[in-house]
Amino acid sequence: MVLMDLGLRVLWTGALLSVVSVAVVITPPKVVVEYGGPTSAVCTTNLTHMGLGWEAPQGPVEAKADVQSLTWTVDNLTEWDISPYCYLTKTNNEQETEKLQVLVYKVPDKVSLSLVQKSSGPLVEGNIIELHCRVENAAPVKDMMIAWFKGKDKVKTDQFFRDTTITPKNESRNMTIIAKRSLNGLEYRCEALLHLGPEGPQPPPTKTSETLRLNIYYAPKFLTEVEMFQQMKEEEGMVLNCTVEGNPPPSYSWTPPIEGQNTRPVVTVKTAGNYTCRVSNDHGSHQKLFIISPAPIRLQDRTTFWAILGVGLVVAGALVVGYLVKKRMSSLPVVGCQAEPGRNPSRLSARTLFHINTTLKMMQNSLRYVLLLIALHTDVSSVWSDSCSLEITPARVVVAFGEPVTVSCVASRPVRVLGWESAIGASHTQRDTSVQWQVDSLIDWIEEPICYGVFFTAPRQCEEKLNLVLYKTPDSISISLVNHTGAVVEGREYQLLCEVQNVAPVQYLTLRWYRGQVEVYNHTFSELSPTTPVQVSSTLLINPGRAEDGAPYRCEAALELGPEGPQPPPRVKSQPITITVHYPPDPFSPEQEVVELVGGEGVVLNCSAGGNPPPSYSWSSPNLEEFSDENQPVLTAPSSGTYTCTASNLLGKASKTFTIKTKSKGV
Repeated sequence: MVLMDLGLRVLWTGALLSVVSVAVVITPPKVVVEYGGPTSAVCTTNLTHMGLGWEAPQGPVEAKADVQSLTWTVDNLTEWDISPYCYLTKTNNEQETEKLQVLVYKVPDKVSLSLVQKSSGPLVEGNIIELHCRVENAAPVKDMMIAWFKGKDKVKTDQFFRDTTITPKNESRNMTIIAKRSLNGLEYRCEALLHLGPEGPQPPPTKTSETLRLNIYYAPKFLTEVEMFQQMKEEEGMVLNCTVEGNPPPSYSWTPPIEGQNTRPVVTVKTAGNYTCRVSNDHGSHQKLFIISPAPIRLQDRTTFWAILGVGLVVAGALVVGYLVKKRMSSLPVVGCQAEPGRNPSRLSARTLFHINTTLKMMQNSLRYVLLLIALHTDVSSVWSDSCSLEITPARVVVAFGEPVTVSCVASRPVRVLGWESAIGASHTQRDTSVQWQVDSLIDWIEEPICYGVFFTAPRQCEEKLNLVLYKTPDSISISLVNHTGAVVEGREYQLLCEVQNVAPVQYLTLRWYRGQVEVYNHTFSELSPTTPVQVSSTLLINPGRAEDGAPYRCEAALELGPEGPQPPPRVKSQPITITVHYPPDPFSPEQEVVELVGGEGVVLNCSAGGNPPPSYSWSSPNLEEFSDENQPVLTAPSSGTYTCTASNLLGKASKTFTIKTKSKGV
């Protein structure tokens, strides 16, 4: 298959030579070979020649005059710095050469992952963990990348663009993380990949470390500090579950003590009231409050309810009738009775009125009781608003990593319990209508504080989440040319790379590119979502011209965190990189110039031209005995005639012709 592929390339090379005037062509123009492995390339020409050969430290091929193609083959390449070239000797003894690009690589012997010395003790939540990835005997390291994995997710990459070493060497990189409970039991690994370009093996050669499992010690922590229950029946058993994770596993205790169950995480109680569960281990403790409300007064079935309601309606009707009778009787004379002397014959006796009033009051009380039963039977919670009645101030907080933060939560109606759920700084109160979330040094990247309230009226429970942005400015920012050192050549494309180390959150980052003081490009990362520090990069494609020779490029990272963030936004700038552009001598305009020589005096001819590297100059003329080797752009011509100046450097040349004509004085 390899021979077939090589044969097709040779056929393509022959077609190329027939179209393009090239002395020799190497196929392929670049080879990527593993150290100790085989490789080959074919040199082809369509010219008549005196000899075609290969010069190389390994596998040189003597020149042959009777061939149009010649193969360089090595079975076991052991030279790291090798640049074979094909040479052609023309019939006029001139020689043409073409160099083969050879990239020799070596897969690492070993990749290992370990904790650095300061992380060798117990890993306690909140402490800094430093992981160390070591790669042994890999080449070339400029094409190597270290990828970091948490489980199956890639979380970071490190590259070595600036290292130009071509022989095997050891390399290592560290990754810093904050120990937290969510990482307990997770496995980390690192992987070394050699990205050798399209000519290299696909997929890229890879070597992976063994996995490192983290054992994070942390105190038990409840996500919810208050839980409320409602008994359905008196003396009904209620199950309270206080189970919580901790490392090492926590111990449990209850207040008030629960006989026979006081050290269990799950208990059963039959009496309404407040129960506090306390959990603890070697790294801290936490507690949770369970509130059990008494069973409500409820009617047992619909028949009873409607019976009582019917009685109530009868009582209400009787009350109305009694009131009308009372009013009527108080306005009519008594028939068949003789009033005692001195009494008003049209009124009832005081004793009779007393009995009537007493009866009416009893009927009113009965009606109130019936209405109360109806109210208890009805779901009164429907009359309350669904509003949470919690307000967080400020609503959005932007805080730098490791800095303090304080936020208030206020309830606008009476509250049974008000508190904050948080991995750091959790708190609650049973007395006040406001509570603060306060942290002296915020270092938890996944912190999502929530204010919660347990109310006396519906809605009984609700919560509001704090909009929190935790940020970190970059550790460093650098700029470099990708796979290139030294000066660049006019008209060719190059890539500038800007690398930003350990910045968060990356979705608020803007990378700006500047040439001098002019912004030429910007790159945002809003499509990314990590909240933890990451390494990111941006590339700028340039096609420099001579006007950009000496131009400084730099990049700037800005965290634009909104109006709540620091103003102006935090910025970190790279050191500038100055681009040196090589270009051929400027073309002369005009390329021919006529100059008059008066009276036999010499004429000064100037053919100064721009170019980088600065051009060298040579003059030729039939009037000069030989080419001038003074390498000067200015010549004093002694007589009339034609003078040609040539300015040249490694990238090209430009010529100008001066024609000097004699002009007599006074003419």
